[in-house]
Amino acid sequence: MPSYVIVGASRGLGYEWLRQLSKDSSNTVIGLVRSVDQVQARLDADSISNVRILAGDMADSASLEKAALEVSNITQSIDYLIVNGAYISPKSARLNPSEFTGRAAELREEMVDSLEVNVVGVIYSVNAFLPLVRKGTVKKITVISSGMADTDMVVQHDIPGSIVYSSIKAATNMVVAKYAVELRGEGIVVLALSPGIVNTQEGLISEEEMKVLMVLIQKFQVFYPDFKGPITAAESVAAQKNVIEGITLEQTGSFLSHKGNKEWL
Repeated sequence: MPSYVIVGASRGLGYEWLRQLSKDSSNTVIGLVRSVDQVQARLDADSISNVRILAGDMADSASLEKAALEVSNITQSIDYLIVNGAYISPKSARLNPSEFTGRAAELREEMVDSLEVNVVGVIYSVNAFLPLVRKGTVKKITVISSGMADTDMVVQHDIPGSIVYSSIKAATNMVVAKYAVELRGEGIVVLALSPGIVNTQEGLISEEEMKVLMVLIQKFQVFYPDFKGPITAAESVAAQKNVIEGITLEQTGSFLSHKGNKEWL
């Protein structure tokens, strides 16, 4: 009876993880969100019952530690910890490095806000639940990253934008590598996993977001003519699950795509 904790499960990929995992009644599925009532109402509306929702904010270590204590009352161990939550600001989503010229305060604010969740929040999350992972049978920790953090991909495909998110996610990958080295002697696998280019919007895509997406698609289609655009959250989570289940201790610390390699599309 495997146990899962999904940090950042309120919408998009995180909610899709809950939906897919809940289909197996033998799974213990726990989602951490900032608004419990809102997410629980959605689960009820979708007739999803095999899920427990707890309060937890990646930017608040105390809330995560409290959540971990609550989880320990539900299950004595965690097999799979998936840190899905992330921060990306629409203000800096498409900006190149030089476009922050004369905008020093804005650059610093964007970097700090992203760092707080995407790097510090990852460490908070892993540390809060690590004692339960240590007691697990599977012992796998996955941090959702982004192909935009791959320096080779950025150079090869000529993508100067998204400087804040890309840089901070590259730092996230280093956090994963450090945990992998620290924990592999205990048999714990730590993975940085890109979900692919996913349409996680649950409403209308803004004009600005559409511009960013279309630029990326046009760039990728030059190199990958068969690329048809974003995949669905359901497709991404199913692919991620295969990678997570298949990864071994020898691969700990890896940064992989939803295809289990370095193909980010």
